[in-house]
Amino acid sequence: MAQDDAAVKTALIIMYVIGVVCLGITFFILDKVNGKWFTKFSVGLAGVVLVMGIILVNLISLN
Repeated sequence: MAQDDAAVKTALIIMYVIGVVCLGITFFILDKVNGKWFTKFSVGLAGVVLVMGIILVNLISLN
């Protein structure tokens, strides 16, 4: 059971890091293409990253 919990934590951390990297790349591309980095898409992506962060913090603090 402990191995399963560790695997879930690792997967969530990896997903969170991927989300943050995608967010940074998106902001960079939007800035280069549109001249602005703040669009509805980037706000949605940032929202997903924040929700994933909240889930990650709750999961780590429960153990």
